[in-house]
Amino acid sequence: MKKIPDLREIPELPEEAIQAGLDGNLIIFVGAGISMMVGLPSWGGMARQALEDLKDKAIINFSDLDQLKNLDAKKQLSIARLIADENEYTLDLTKKLKIASEDEGIYKTLNDIGCACVTTNYDLLLSPRFQEFKKDKIKSGTVTPKECNRIQNKSKFLAKLLTEPGTVVHLHGSIQEPPTMVVTTREYLEHYDDDNVKHFLNELFDKYTIVFIGYSLEEAEILEHILRRGSAHKTLDRRRFLLQGYFNSQSLLYNSMYQYYEKSFGVHLLGFTRDHNDYKQQEEIIKNWAPKLEINKPELTEDLDRIDEVLGAI
Repeated sequence: MKKIPDLREIPELPEEAIQAGLDGNLIIFVGAGISMMVGLPSWGGMARQALEDLKDKAIINFSDLDQLKNLDAKKQLSIARLIADENEYTLDLTKKLKIASEDEGIYKTLNDIGCACVTTNYDLLLSPRFQEFKKDKIKSGTVTPKECNRIQNKSKFLAKLLTEPGTVVHLHGSIQEPPTMVVTTREYLEHYDDDNVKHFLNELFDKYTIVFIGYSLEEAEILEHILRRGSAHKTLDRRRFLLQGYFNSQSLLYNSMYQYYEKSFGVHLLGFTRDHNDYKQQEEIIKNWAPKLEINKPELTEDLDRIDEVLGAI
């Protein structure tokens, strides 16, 4: 049995991720744990706010709220939507997601890295600023448009688009286009049964090196569903990494999860210690990693190969 790396305050950035940035194949996959660091709600938090909204409008009472509050987040949101529709009330979830700025806290560092991103978050805080470098490392100026290439409609999901640094794919839709937001259990299941979504995830896991951040154990269900739908499987290549936090006293849990993710999905766990800064430690980790990443566009020949693959699939 191979030795599992010790928990560290700042895990080493994998060499494979550094090389993927140089090759134009690095994707940062961002979960709700990152948005929570700047004050936005988790799925559970958004569900509770939706029910509180219905209570404030006297559509449900305290007894109703107490009965519903212990259901899982997707069920709470599904029921809240049903109750709102029955009472001809528009449940606006977007207003809960419009605080903060893309230049606040950890998002400033993430956006300065500039690589393409995929996210399950609805908010618009991911806005990568790509800067192209010449071989002599002298900046040739920013080539990112003022607004990043933001994709939220599943009919437009194409892995080929991720070869363009500065792109953000909102896997669950975004507040920029509210009808695309995947909220209820039914929408969630239908979304991941969609052929275009499954094809996108298959291409993503097959072609790119991915670093997952912002997925705690509480969000493991969402992450694992994505990995299964994308047919992520054990691979000899180290191309999938998950940054996840544990207390030093949780060494058994950490060791078990390390083996679980590797054997089940070919995902390599990068464990960090939560003892001093809890999940805020991720901000220090990303600040440490960012200077080590240089993001390039893929080589033209590789880009043309992917274009041919996309055209062949049409």
